[in-house]
Amino acid sequence: MRLGRLFAALIALATLAGCEGTELPGFLAGSADTAGAAGAGGAAPASSIPPKPPTRLTVTGVTVAAPEGYCVDTRARKGGFVLLAACSAISQSPEHPAPGRMGLLTATIGKRGSGADPVNPGQLAAYFRSASGRAALSYAGEASSVVITETVERPGLFMVALVDSAAPPSPELGTARWRGFFTVNGRLVSVVLHSLKDDPVGKQAGLGLLQEFVARIRAETAG
Repeated sequence: MRLGRLFAALIALATLAGCEGTELPGFLAGSADTAGAAGAGGAAPASSIPPKPPTRLTVTGVTVAAPEGYCVDTRARKGGFVLLAACSAISQSPEHPAPGRMGLLTATIGKRGSGADPVNPGQLAAYFRSASGRAALSYAGEASSVVITETVERPGLFMVALVDSAAPPSPELGTARWRGFFTVNGRLVSVVLHSLKDDPVGKQAGLGLLQEFVARIRAETAG
Protein backbone atom coordinates (compact mmCIF):
# COMPACT_ATOMS: atom_id res chain seq x y z
CA MET A 1 0.00 0.00 0.00
CA ARG A 2 1.40 3.42 -1.00
CA LEU A 3 2.21 5.84 1.83
CA GLY A 4 -0.40 8.32 0.63
CA ARG A 5 -3.22 5.77 0.80
CA LEU A 6 -2.15 4.58 4.24
CA PHE A 7 -1.94 8.16 5.45
CA ALA A 8 -5.47 8.80 4.14
CA ALA A 9 -6.73 5.81 6.14
CA LEU A 10 -4.89 7.10 9.20
CA ILE A 11 -6.55 10.52 8.94
CA ALA A 12 -9.99 8.96 8.42
CA LEU A 13 -9.56 6.78 11.48
CA ALA A 14 -8.63 9.80 13.59
CA THR A 15 -12.17 11.09 13.07
CA LEU A 16 -13.40 8.14 15.15
CA ALA A 17 -11.62 9.46 18.25
CA GLY A 18 -14.91 10.51 19.82
CA CYS A 19 -16.34 7.02 19.30
CA GLU A 20 -13.55 5.10 21.04
CA GLY A 21 -14.87 5.66 24.54
CA THR A 22 -17.18 2.67 24.61
CA GLU A 23 -18.94 2.20 27.93
CA LEU A 24 -18.49 -1.30 29.29
CA PRO A 25 -20.47 -3.13 31.94
CA GLY A 26 -18.89 -2.55 35.34
CA PHE A 27 -16.71 0.38 34.26
CA LEU A 28 -16.97 4.15 34.15
CA ALA A 29 -17.34 5.79 30.75
CA GLY A 30 -14.22 5.34 28.64
CA SER A 31 -13.88 8.98 27.62
CA ALA A 32 -10.62 10.37 28.89
CA ASP A 33 -9.17 13.40 30.61
CA THR A 34 -7.49 15.97 28.40
CA ALA A 35 -4.71 17.09 30.74
CA GLY A 36 -1.31 15.60 31.42
CA ALA A 37 0.06 14.67 27.98
CA ALA A 38 3.79 14.67 27.32
CA GLY A 39 5.54 13.57 24.12
CA ALA A 40 8.86 13.67 22.36
CA GLY A 41 9.70 17.13 21.07
CA GLY A 42 12.54 19.33 19.95
CA ALA A 43 13.60 21.29 16.91
CA ALA A 44 13.63 19.53 13.56
CA PRO A 45 17.09 18.77 12.19
CA ALA A 46 18.35 20.75 9.24
CA SER A 47 17.73 17.99 6.70
CA SER A 48 15.47 17.18 3.78
CA ILE A 49 14.34 14.04 5.67
CA PRO A 50 11.49 14.82 8.10
CA PRO A 51 12.13 14.00 11.75
CA LYS A 52 11.06 10.54 12.87
CA PRO A 53 7.75 10.67 14.77
CA PRO A 54 7.83 9.72 18.48
CA THR A 55 7.43 6.10 19.52
CA ARG A 56 5.71 6.86 22.84
CA LEU A 57 3.31 9.37 24.36
CA THR A 58 2.29 9.73 27.99
CA VAL A 59 -1.38 10.57 28.58
CA THR A 60 -2.67 11.12 32.13
CA GLY A 61 -0.10 8.81 33.68
CA VAL A 62 -0.30 6.05 31.06
CA THR A 63 2.53 5.71 28.52
CA VAL A 64 1.38 4.53 25.10
CA ALA A 65 4.45 2.82 23.59
CA ALA A 66 4.59 1.68 19.98
CA PRO A 67 5.49 -1.81 18.77
CA GLU A 68 8.47 -2.10 16.41
CA GLY A 69 8.02 -0.04 13.24
CA TYR A 70 5.08 1.96 14.62
CA CYS A 71 5.08 5.60 15.73
CA VAL A 72 2.61 7.96 17.39
CA ASP A 73 0.74 10.50 15.29
CA THR A 74 0.70 13.40 17.75
CA ARG A 75 -1.53 15.45 15.42
CA ALA A 76 -4.35 12.91 15.80
CA ARG A 77 -4.33 12.86 19.60
CA LYS A 78 -7.71 13.88 21.04
CA GLY A 79 -8.13 13.72 24.80
CA GLY A 80 -7.17 10.20 25.77
CA PHE A 81 -7.25 8.91 22.17
CA VAL A 82 -3.85 8.06 20.64
CA LEU A 83 -3.31 6.87 17.07
CA LEU A 84 -0.28 4.90 15.86
CA ALA A 85 0.75 3.81 12.37
CA ALA A 86 3.87 2.99 10.39
CA CYS A 87 6.49 5.64 11.12
CA SER A 88 6.96 6.06 7.36
CA ALA A 89 3.23 6.72 6.86
CA ILE A 90 3.06 9.40 9.53
CA SER A 91 6.18 11.23 8.35
CA GLN A 92 5.40 10.51 4.67
CA SER A 93 9.05 9.50 4.32
CA PRO A 94 10.23 6.04 3.18
CA GLU A 95 13.43 6.72 5.14
CA HIS A 96 11.59 5.86 8.33
CA PRO A 97 10.69 2.31 9.46
CA ALA A 98 7.52 0.38 8.81
CA PRO A 99 6.28 -2.67 10.74
CA GLY A 100 6.33 -6.17 9.36
CA ARG A 101 2.62 -6.45 10.20
CA MET A 102 1.07 -3.29 8.81
CA GLY A 103 -2.07 -1.89 10.39
CA LEU A 104 -3.41 1.04 12.39
CA LEU A 105 -3.31 0.96 16.20
CA THR A 106 -5.26 3.09 18.64
CA ALA A 107 -5.31 3.40 22.40
CA THR A 108 -7.92 5.15 24.49
CA ILE A 109 -7.16 6.01 28.11
CA GLY A 110 -10.20 6.16 30.41
CA LYS A 111 -10.97 8.63 33.17
CA ARG A 112 -9.31 8.44 36.56
CA GLY A 113 -10.93 5.60 38.49
CA SER A 114 -12.31 3.90 35.36
CA GLY A 115 -9.93 1.02 36.05
CA ALA A 116 -10.19 0.88 39.81
CA ASP A 117 -10.96 -2.83 39.43
CA PRO A 118 -9.21 -5.11 36.93
CA VAL A 119 -11.16 -6.19 33.87
CA ASN A 120 -13.30 -9.30 34.20
CA PRO A 121 -12.53 -11.30 31.03
CA GLY A 122 -15.52 -13.63 31.43
CA GLN A 123 -17.91 -10.72 31.84
CA LEU A 124 -16.53 -8.95 28.77
CA ALA A 125 -16.63 -12.14 26.68
CA ALA A 126 -20.33 -12.56 27.47
CA TYR A 127 -21.03 -8.88 26.79
CA PHE A 128 -19.35 -8.72 23.38
CA ARG A 129 -21.06 -11.91 22.23
CA SER A 130 -24.41 -10.34 23.05
CA ALA A 131 -26.34 -8.18 20.56
CA SER A 132 -25.59 -4.98 22.47
CA GLY A 133 -21.89 -5.85 22.69
CA ARG A 134 -21.60 -6.64 18.99
CA ALA A 135 -23.42 -3.39 18.17
CA ALA A 136 -20.84 -1.52 20.27
CA LEU A 137 -18.08 -3.09 18.14
CA SER A 138 -19.73 -2.30 14.80
CA TYR A 139 -18.76 0.74 12.72
CA ALA A 140 -22.48 1.12 11.97
CA GLY A 141 -23.73 0.32 15.47
CA GLU A 142 -25.45 -2.81 14.13
CA ALA A 143 -24.98 -6.15 15.85
CA SER A 144 -25.68 -8.02 12.60
CA SER A 145 -22.55 -6.59 10.95
CA VAL A 146 -20.13 -8.13 13.48
CA VAL A 147 -18.91 -11.72 13.72
CA ILE A 148 -16.71 -12.60 16.69
CA THR A 149 -13.94 -14.92 15.45
CA GLU A 150 -12.03 -15.43 18.71
CA THR A 151 -11.75 -14.18 22.26
CA VAL A 152 -8.75 -14.35 24.59
CA GLU A 153 -9.30 -14.28 28.34
CA ARG A 154 -6.28 -13.80 30.57
CA PRO A 155 -5.93 -12.38 34.09
CA GLY A 156 -6.50 -8.64 33.79
CA LEU A 157 -6.73 -8.73 29.99
CA PHE A 158 -9.49 -9.42 27.48
CA MET A 159 -9.01 -9.44 23.70
CA VAL A 160 -11.51 -10.03 20.92
CA ALA A 161 -10.96 -10.68 17.20
CA LEU A 162 -13.83 -9.74 14.90
CA VAL A 163 -14.92 -9.17 11.33
CA ASP A 164 -17.16 -6.17 10.66
CA SER A 165 -19.07 -6.01 7.36
CA ALA A 166 -20.20 -2.42 7.99
CA ALA A 167 -18.57 0.26 5.86
CA PRO A 168 -15.37 1.51 7.53
CA PRO A 169 -14.57 5.24 7.84
CA SER A 170 -12.02 4.81 5.02
CA PRO A 171 -12.07 2.38 2.07
CA GLU A 172 -8.41 1.61 2.84
CA LEU A 173 -9.43 -0.20 6.05
CA GLY A 174 -10.23 -3.91 6.02
CA THR A 175 -13.01 -5.83 7.70
CA ALA A 176 -10.87 -7.46 10.40
CA ARG A 177 -10.34 -5.75 13.74
CA TRP A 178 -8.97 -6.66 17.16
CA ARG A 179 -9.78 -5.00 20.50
CA GLY A 180 -8.24 -5.39 23.91
CA PHE A 181 -9.14 -4.12 27.38
CA PHE A 182 -6.99 -3.89 30.50
CA THR A 183 -6.31 -1.52 33.39
CA VAL A 184 -3.19 0.34 34.42
CA ASN A 185 -2.66 3.10 36.99
CA GLY A 186 -6.35 3.06 37.90
CA ARG A 187 -7.51 3.67 34.31
CA LEU A 188 -9.29 1.43 31.82
CA VAL A 189 -7.33 1.22 28.57
CA SER A 190 -8.90 0.14 25.28
CA VAL A 191 -6.58 -0.78 22.40
CA VAL A 192 -7.57 -1.54 18.81
CA LEU A 193 -5.78 -2.92 15.76
CA HIS A 194 -7.39 -2.11 12.42
CA SER A 195 -6.40 -4.29 9.48
CA LEU A 196 -5.84 -2.74 6.05
CA LYS A 197 -7.80 -3.85 2.99
CA ASP A 198 -4.78 -4.28 0.70
CA ASP A 199 -2.44 -5.69 3.37
CA PRO A 200 -4.60 -7.79 5.72
CA VAL A 201 -3.28 -9.16 9.00
CA GLY A 202 -4.05 -12.79 9.91
CA LYS A 203 -6.15 -13.48 12.99
CA GLN A 204 -3.37 -14.91 15.14
CA ALA A 205 -0.85 -12.33 13.93
CA GLY A 206 -3.32 -9.61 14.86
CA LEU A 207 -3.85 -10.99 18.34
CA GLY A 208 -0.08 -11.28 18.75
CA LEU A 209 0.52 -7.67 17.69
CA LEU A 210 -2.23 -6.41 19.98
CA GLN A 211 -0.80 -8.39 22.90
CA GLU A 212 2.64 -6.90 22.18
CA PHE A 213 1.07 -3.42 22.21
CA VAL A 214 -0.53 -4.13 25.60
CA ALA A 215 2.76 -5.45 26.99
CA ARG A 216 4.64 -2.34 25.88
CA ILE A 217 2.09 -0.01 27.44
CA ARG A 218 2.24 -1.92 30.72
CA ALA A 219 6.05 -2.07 30.74
CA GLU A 220 6.58 1.61 29.86
CA THR A 221 3.95 2.79 32.35
CA ALA A 222 5.37 0.65 35.14
CA GLY A 223 8.90 1.81 34.34
